[in-house]
Amino acid sequence: MWQFFADQPWVAVFSVVALGSLLGLCRFGPVKLGAAGVLFVGLLVGALDKNIGPAVPTGVSALGLALYVYTVGLEAGPAFFRELRGQLAVMAAAIVALVITAGVVGFVGRRWFDISGPYLAGGYAGIGTTTPGLAAAQAASENPAEPAVGYAIGYPLAVVVTILFIAVLAGRRHWKARRDPGSGLPAELVTRTVNVTGDVRWGDVPGVATHRVLASEYRPAGGEPRIAHALDALGAGDLVVLVGGENDVREATAYLGELAPFDLLDDRSTVDYRRILLTDPDLAGRTVAELGLDSRYGALVSRVRRGDFDMLAHDDLVLQLDDRLRVVMPRGRADAVTSHLGDKESRVSEVSAVSLGVGLALGFLIGIPSLTLGGTTLALGAGAGPLVMGMLLGWRRRTGPLVWTLPTRANLTLRQVGLLLFLAVVGLTSGYSFRENAFSVFGLKLVAVLTLGAFVSYLLMVLGAKWLGQSRERTMGLLSGYVGNPAILAYANGRATDSRINSGYSTLFALGILVKIVCIQLIVGL
Repeated sequence: MWQFFADQPWVAVFSVVALGSLLGLCRFGPVKLGAAGVLFVGLLVGALDKNIGPAVPTGVSALGLALYVYTVGLEAGPAFFRELRGQLAVMAAAIVALVITAGVVGFVGRRWFDISGPYLAGGYAGIGTTTPGLAAAQAASENPAEPAVGYAIGYPLAVVVTILFIAVLAGRRHWKARRDPGSGLPAELVTRTVNVTGDVRWGDVPGVATHRVLASEYRPAGGEPRIAHALDALGAGDLVVLVGGENDVREATAYLGELAPFDLLDDRSTVDYRRILLTDPDLAGRTVAELGLDSRYGALVSRVRRGDFDMLAHDDLVLQLDDRLRVVMPRGRADAVTSHLGDKESRVSEVSAVSLGVGLALGFLIGIPSLTLGGTTLALGAGAGPLVMGMLLGWRRRTGPLVWTLPTRANLTLRQVGLLLFLAVVGLTSGYSFRENAFSVFGLKLVAVLTLGAFVSYLLMVLGAKWLGQSRERTMGLLSGYVGNPAILAYANGRATDSRINSGYSTLFALGILVKIVCIQLIVGL
């Protein structure tokens, strides 16, 4: 029966994708395996017969990996460069922790347990849950199945140990954060109509200067509702619609006066509002101010919804395709504003083949050059090359007519397809070797080394973040990004509601992948 999979490898690949995805939906305690379920099902199927692995077309794994890391880079690039200056010390601490971990895994595994470099490199990639790292370990090894064995052992260890660390962090209520004292951006936005009870300057209202509170609509005492363009002074009897987080709006309301007995937004006689999908590629990569909605239509953007998150709009916020803009506009201008922004559902999944092709080609090109240090050859390769290029192009967003960023839904689709194909092929080609090595004394030795490496690695990251004055919430996000697993991020968000968790994840996610790839090549070579 199993010979059928060897004779029909594409059936094997997509059967593994289907069954592994079902396994990924199953909940094990607080987490789901997600895409990693494909790897484990692939290992199971590949272990059934030694002829299955060699029959699988391995070239598709390189394509899948490139799609995955490139789309990750496009999304992570802007956050990485935005956080670079403010989080440079934290990034340096993460690099030091990863290098020390590589030294511990390499030294202990080689000297104490006599485990070869490829197994240790794959295990290091596993406790870092970095799929591109696994690809780098396979490329640097003579037998690609050996790193996959280490990865499959290290991956579940990483998830379990990291969740233990996150749980401990979530229970720590007394955590000094001398350099990160804020409460982060709000997880949810609210809208409130406020009755102003005295003369105030709008710029003095708490949260306005820091873009945590904005006004979308305004009605002067005895006047008609109007859009809140460039508010200056407010007087007693004025009504103003505030948008922001619950706590920020409450503080601004107390400063201005009191909640109005009705919602000004219910009166749509002169001012209208709606959510509009940004699908015009000419507007992608531009700021809210560059849309020109104020000068053209007298309209104002109050919120931007990207994926599952709502953000307060401000003039310098850079937009991307598939953003949903909450626009407040004069009644009767809705059709014109909608036409200007696009609002075509059919275009949110479209991908520019030109920008995607150019970006991937450039990514593969910068992955070619190598540096030889003794017996070790370092190169970005097909895993890190497209990642670095994706980060750079995602940060640039557009170059002339070329829009590098992808619509959110298209990005996530390409990323998922690429990752599933890569993991399915890796599992199938490594399954038989996993069967021979994992359930043995050798496997127990590898588990011991990787458990030690995981505890050392995560502890160093947490202590480094605390020493640098980061908040408990940001440290949870930093650890999630340091490990690089979305399931861990989801668990952290379930234990605390704070935007600094996601911000911390974005700070270290892409950087961690790059550093791990270099360390992995060193482990194999040395």
